[in-house]
Parts: sequence; structure tokens; C-alpha cells
Amino acid sequence: MAGSTAYAACVWAVHPSEVTVLPAWTTQLAVVNTAILSLLISFRTKIAYDRWWEGRVLWGQLVNNMRNLCLKTRELARPDAAERRAFAALIIAFPVALTRHLRGSVRLNEVPHFEKDPATPAHVPAHIAGKVIATIAAWRAADRIDGHVHQILDAHTSTFMDVCGACERILNTPLPSSYLSLLRHGLVFGFLIAPWAVVEAIGLWILPVQAIVVYFMFGIELTAEAVEQPFGADGDDLPLEAYCETIRRSAEDILKSS
Repeated sequence: MAGSTAYAACVWAVHPSEVTVLPAWTTQLAVVNTAILSLLISFRTKIAYDRWWEGRVLWGQLVNNMRNLCLKTRELARPDAAERRAFAALIIAFPVALTRHLRGSVRLNEVPHFEKDPATPAHVPAHIAGKVIATIAAWRAADRIDGHVHQILDAHTSTFMDVCGACERILNTPLPSSYLSLLRHGLVFGFLIAPWAVVEAIGLWILPVQAIVVYFMFGIELTAEAVEQPFGADGDDLPLEAYCETIRRSAEDILKSS
């Protein structure tokens, strides 16, 4: 903003000179560039928000499926108190592992209830999801549940890695750099020619106008850049810790041993 305002001040200062008289098509060029930028920024903002919203939908799906899995496990598999605690620990551990996985590398012993586990899996969320699937498979092998119940529970356990894979797709597929480069070049070009197009009409008011326009235009771009990766720990990112806490409370409440 400071740089663009200083540039606008220079334009205002030299504009009365006959040397700086620009051709009439300069104004039309500024209008066309603004229209193009509006389309590019609209598309950029929509794509960024769609990625953020898809992440929110995925975590909402994970919360709902884990609640359903806990409820159906309690009523259909009838686990005892120790099994309920062990199963709840797996349910609680998965979203925590997924959160840390999406924010960088994670080790199994960094996940709640696995602090003393010596295993070192390369993909911690998959390892925990495998333990959930193995627990249900063991109940089926012991004839504690029939094939139909196994299918019902399996429909929910498959959601674990479906959500994980979809979140990884969002994380590992940023917007193409060539598109971002084109948009940012257009922004800079627009702010370079805009003061020349309007300074004669608004005079010294070009200074606050230029500052305000730059603030909002670049602010939109920076906001889009922040929300297109929704799994971080910044203020605009998804509150993954809150979702993990929701799952923890739900699992402990549904699978309480009493």
C-alpha cells in the first residue's frame, strides 16, 4: 500500500507536464485490464473457498461416520468395558493423527494412547485405521458378529481412509503456478496504469483511492492464498483441534463402560 501510494503521488506530481500526456486509449486499457482482473480474481477466490469448504465437508463426514461407528459397534458388537475403552482410544487417535499428518510428519508415539507403542509406520493414520478394521475383523472371526453386521461396520471404517485421501488431494494439489503468476502480473500491471487513467479526473484523491484499491485487491489475493490450504493452524484455517475434541467427547460418551 505504501509503495503504490508513493507511486500514485509521483504520477500526480508529474501529470501536469506536457511530456506526460498519454494517448486516449490509456483509459480504455485500464478498464479492460480491470475487467480481466475481476474475472481472474473471482475465479481465484471461488477455487480457494471451494477447497476450504470441501475440507470442512470432509471433516464433518468424518465426525458423523465416527459417531455412527461407535453407536453401531456398541449396539451390534456388544463389546465389554475393556474393548470399549480400546476401541474408543482408536477412534480418538485417528483424527489427531490425521491432523498432524496434514500439517507435516507425525510419529505414532506422538498420538494419544500410542505413546508407548514402538511401531514406526510411514503413514500413521493408515496404521490406526488398520487397527480399527482389524478389531472388527477379529470380532467377525470369533463369530461375535455376523457377515451382515461386519458389512455395516465396514462401511463406516472405509470412510477413514476416504477422508484422509481426499484431504491429501487438497493438500498436495495447489492451484497451478502459471495461473497465479498471470493473476499477480495482471494486478501489478493494473496498479501501474490505473493512476495515469484517473489522475486527471480525481487529482490528489488518487492517493487514498490507490491505497484503498490496492488494499482490497491484494487483500483478496492474500486471503485466497491463505484459505486454499485449509489444514494449517492459522486463523483462517479449519479448526481441526475442535473437530478432534468433538470426536473425542462423542466416542467417550457413546462407548463409556458404565
